[in-house]
Amino acid sequence: MMMRRTKRTRIYAACAVLLISGHVGFSAEREPEPAKLSVSGLGLWKNRVQRVALERILGDERGPIIGASTVEDAAFMIISELAGDGFLRPEIDVRVTLKDGRTESFKFDASLETLLPRPLEITAARFVVTKGVRSVIEEVDFTGLTVIDEKEARGYFRPADVPLVSSDARAYSPGRLRRSAENLQDALQQKGYAEAVVRASVAKNDPRTGDVNVAVEVHEGPRWVVTGMRLEGAEGIDVKLRRTARHENKPWSQHLQQDVAERVRRQFYQRGYADVRVRVEPHPAGLMADGQRSVGVAVRVTPGPLVRLGDVRFDGNRHTKVSILRGRVDAKPGDMLNPLTMERSRFRLARLGAFETVDVSYEPPTGEVRDAVFTVRELPRWDASLLAGFGSYELLRGGVELQQTNLLGRAHQSRLILVQSFKSSRGEYTYTVPEIFGETVDGTARVFGLRREEEAFVRQEYGGTVGVRRRVPWINAEGRVGYTYQSLSNQDNRLTTSAVDAENVRVASIDLGLTRDRRDNPLRPRRGYRWFAQAELASETLGGEVDYQAIEAGIAYHTAWGRSRWIHLGLTHGFIATLGAPDGQLIPVNRRFYPGGDSSIRGFQKDEAAPRGADGRFIGAETYTLFNVELEQALTHTWSLVIFADALGQAAELGDYPWNEQLYSVGLGLRYQTIVGPVRLEYGHNLNPREGDPNGTLHFSVGFPF
Repeated sequence: MMMRRTKRTRIYAACAVLLISGHVGFSAEREPEPAKLSVSGLGLWKNRVQRVALERILGDERGPIIGASTVEDAAFMIISELAGDGFLRPEIDVRVTLKDGRTESFKFDASLETLLPRPLEITAARFVVTKGVRSVIEEVDFTGLTVIDEKEARGYFRPADVPLVSSDARAYSPGRLRRSAENLQDALQQKGYAEAVVRASVAKNDPRTGDVNVAVEVHEGPRWVVTGMRLEGAEGIDVKLRRTARHENKPWSQHLQQDVAERVRRQFYQRGYADVRVRVEPHPAGLMADGQRSVGVAVRVTPGPLVRLGDVRFDGNRHTKVSILRGRVDAKPGDMLNPLTMERSRFRLARLGAFETVDVSYEPPTGEVRDAVFTVRELPRWDASLLAGFGSYELLRGGVELQQTNLLGRAHQSRLILVQSFKSSRGEYTYTVPEIFGETVDGTARVFGLRREEEAFVRQEYGGTVGVRRRVPWINAEGRVGYTYQSLSNQDNRLTTSAVDAENVRVASIDLGLTRDRRDNPLRPRRGYRWFAQAELASETLGGEVDYQAIEAGIAYHTAWGRSRWIHLGLTHGFIATLGAPDGQLIPVNRRFYPGGDSSIRGFQKDEAAPRGADGRFIGAETYTLFNVELEQALTHTWSLVIFADALGQAAELGDYPWNEQLYSVGLGLRYQTIVGPVRLEYGHNLNPREGDPNGTLHFSVGFPF
């Protein structure tokens, strides 16, 4: 019995193997495994990266058996990669396993003189790397440089201002040195020194320590100055150089050349010359009295034929209605073909948010009448994303975001967000109609719900909003206006005002907002600024139960201080008034201000900096002003140290505007830059804590604070 059971088990196992392999009743030979490659000596992560790079680059050369040439190529690739990182004298011990099972070892170095015996049939190769001493640039000396500050110029060769920068940023290799000299030469030419020549050479190279001193010889030459422009090839066409007159008496550079060409090209496009070619050529003359070189500029134009638009067609729109697409094209058949208008139409189509890509082409590509063909690739109609984050107060939070695009074939969009943390639950559904009124106005409808445990009460908010948003071009900002109806309630109220606070209030309001963002990176700002202003105007006449006006405005400014230091400044102000409200009406608990936290005054946990009553319990503020200043110093490319100071002025009653209490905290933080923003570990120390306040607070969070 046991034997039968065992035999049956073996039969089942054999069938399972055949089924898994995809063959029943037939035997198939498996593809032979490619020769095994491995790398060691570079560190755990870089070993893997280098191995994968070898496998990808060798490609078809890497069969089950590889030859001597393949191993030599792989060694050359590793040595070249190391040389680019400053390791100019590496050694590689290549240990190979042959087809017959024997093993052999071969040495390679930067001379690449090692040749393996032929023939070799290799089934595995291990590259044991000894990197050697890294060559790094220690000193850079300049001769002949006057137009650019030496400290700035030195930054092209080594980032001297970063105290703990890893040595790879200062690594020396002939290729890196050549590129650094070319970049400095380009910087001089952009300042008008078109004849500038930069030569960099090694003055000292210590193979024992790896220290390299560089000598940079600069021949600046005279500065080229534009003294006149002329247009050639546009006879009989109403195009002038009036808009380029501002370039006269300016230094000649490639940027100026491109700007002039683009301005002239636009004028011809507007007149239907879709094939126009523009060439801008400098003609240097003799030196002027001040030592600068006079440059006359010739703008040579080949207009080509006048071109009219034939039909407008669309390709790839499986779900999107043609009428929606056609309404975003700002041209009609028979119009002069202006490529800029077609590009603007392409941008409008992309702005609908329903497509991965939008391209425009012309059929036929030449001729006096051409059709415009917009080829679109639609986004998936459903998309789901997981959300995750961490903050000192809410701790771990996670959620899901569901997006639906191109609803009804009209490029409408919807988004559902559900987020849960240890302190809160939040849900939000938004429906967006692009370009609901004209080209720049989008309409939105939103329903939302929130339950969060605050420091002194449990917040609950439910409601809906309808509104529009549009770009405000004259100030380059985004504006929004909407109507909101919501229920604001609080539970477990431990505020000083708990005895008189309403537990539930229905609020109807007009919401206004304006934002301008000129930061270089919203997740990791280094330069630029962002300002905002928003107002919530609640009234019984709109259908609610209370009257109040909540106003908030703020600005953040970021600038560099040296090559690896930045200053960040933030100023926010808010107040809430009750104009038009009956006497004795209190502001809803949910609408008062509760400062404190990792994005506020950082000596406190979230909400803990709010005013305190005579009993020591918290009171929501009716006005506050928050000032943040940070000095960030880069330690490496991804790590930085932050010194910060936060100042808060606030008042529990608007009658004490702008404040009757000030709190201050200073602190130190460490940041690690990621693709979702900085991971922040910060400690804020309170300089003047009140009774019951902490001496300081440690925060761990993700994202820039302001």
